[in-house]
Amino acid sequence: MTPPPTSADRIPGPGSRFSKLWNQTAKLFRGAQTYLPRIRNRAAWLELVRLPNLLTVPGDVLAGFLLAPAAVASGGNWLRLGLAIPASLLFYAAGLIFNDVFDYAEDLRVRPERPLPSNRIAKETAVVVALVFLWIAAFFAAFFEALPVALPLILCIFLYDAGLKKHRILGPILMGACRSGNLLLGAAAAGEGGLVAWKPILAAILVGGYIAVVTHLARRETEPGSKYPPPFIGKLLGLLIPLQAMLCVLSIHRFPANLLGLALLPGMRTRRRLSSQYLPS
Repeated sequence: MTPPPTSADRIPGPGSRFSKLWNQTAKLFRGAQTYLPRIRNRAAWLELVRLPNLLTVPGDVLAGFLLAPAAVASGGNWLRLGLAIPASLLFYAAGLIFNDVFDYAEDLRVRPERPLPSNRIAKETAVVVALVFLWIAAFFAAFFEALPVALPLILCIFLYDAGLKKHRILGPILMGACRSGNLLLGAAAAGEGGLVAWKPILAAILVGGYIAVVTHLARRETEPGSKYPPPFIGKLLGLLIPLQAMLCVLSIHRFPANLLGLALLPGMRTRRRLSSQYLPS
């Protein structure tokens, strides 16, 4: 008996210029179903993607969206924001997964309790899931014409995870660039002109610079007696949320939409609660 079509089989609509790409995505998704995370090891996957840190991602996109000068009165641009936020989450999650994939040998020695070295998640499974995440995120980015941001962001993710994170200078810069790219995804979603406006560019430099400093401090977070242990680094990352809220509220040219930034603040409490279960760093 032929099974009924699933949501992965549907295409955006007849004649869509993305229908071929959508079909390829659906085919890849079906082929990777055996590798996708199961409910039984959900906790391991949430630990792998550092669940508390995921709460710091949407605020970057929202800030970039609101700071951009493009008009957002039309429903279409808000729909683009609705694609930009999951795209940024998928980019971020993929980067964290690849981080542990490339650190596998080191984690076997110093962090054997992590999901991959403890074999709670197979290394091959993690690679497939991360690639699927990147594919879907890039697909979403193509819908709101943000590939000029998404492709360099993917490059920064791979360069950082593949080994440059160990470089004293390039590592923090690349991590900061990833966060800057995340904010610029939101600016791209706002419409034409968002990427070249000075406000989102300055905000991207601010957020990226802050993350670069935190990344530099976190270089020896796992060493015994470190002055900046993982819980402290996690608190610094949590301060991104009020920074993002401030950037949103400062977008007074978008009043009253700029007040949406205040909705980010309750995420600080949720993040603190989750940090007790899943290390954010």
